Amino acid sequence: MVDWVISSLTRIRTSCAPGGGHDARGFVTAVAGDVEETEPDNLEAITNAIKQVGIDAGSTLVGVAAADAFNEYVPVGHRPEDFLPGAQSVVVCASLGPTNAAWQSPSRRLMEITGYDFRENVSSIVVAEYIERTHGYLAMQAPALPTSGQQPPLSMMLAAVLAGLGTRSIAANIILNPTYGLMFFAAAITTMRLTPDHQLEENVCPARSCVRMYEMEGKTPCMAVCPADEGGCIDATIEDGEITSSFFDRERCSTRAMNFGIRGHIKQVEILTGIDDADQRRDLIYSDDFRRNMSSIGRYKESVSQCFECMRVCPVGRYRRKLK
Repeated sequence: MVDWVISSLTRIRTSCAPGGGHDARGFVTAVAGDVEETEPDNLEAITNAIKQVGIDAGSTLVGVAAADAFNEYVPVGHRPEDFLPGAQSVVVCASLGPTNAAWQSPSRRLMEITGYDFRENVSSIVVAEYIERTHGYLAMQAPALPTSGQQPPLSMMLAAVLAGLGTRSIAANIILNPTYGLMFFAAAITTMRLTPDHQLEENVCPARSCVRMYEMEGKTPCMAVCPADEGGCIDATIEDGEITSSFFDRERCSTRAMNFGIRGHIKQVEILTGIDDADQRRDLIYSDDFRRNMSSIGRYKESVSQCFECMRVCPVGRYRRKLK
């Protein structure tokens, strides 16, 4: 994740619907058809109903952040109102990703193709459509994938933190939920004012067991499985049970965890252009890795990530994997 997202996580106009209008407080006063009226006294109930729509559509959790809460942490061009003028709220949908059985499978390849199923993306679209259809406010799915370079248009990590769904971890800056651990996030931006959730008051990471391990061995489970001083990606210092400094080598991690898709294809093309021998070029083009890379570009779910090791040893949410 880009530096401004990482640093921000360490700190952590409304549009009229056809036939309707807004009072001075920005609430819909009258809208034609099946659009409901929105009043201050039932705003929380309406917010909860919208969250339930996301859960019914497949999300495990749904939280809400105020759109202007992003302004303190990210520059212009990466704020909700940059994508939807007059944005008031961001509805963040979260899903679990790998099932318990997938985590325990002896096949690491299985995690590549079953670790992500886009439920949160579907939920965010359903939520956006519901807000427009039922409440008469503009709503859209938030852009999450980079449109140029490596900077995300809108940080889903920050959105999750602001919506009270988790806090940043030592392990690759992944946002951990206190109940479920690793989750995947998508969001809908809307001009509708909703009741925002509070950010979590306590950091999820480090877990108590991680603190004990650090006090005895000088490292946490994720630091042990991917130590920065031994060619890995993760390092940190912990004092009095809190993270005082952390290090994550994003580029090194991406060479291991993101070998397929666009990045992997670019790397392979770079290698291909440097090969003079025609037979060697042909071998690369028809190799299994090249085919998997091309397949992952056309069908993103083919290979989303190739390394889950820091999350495999993370104790947060790990109890869920202990099924019969």
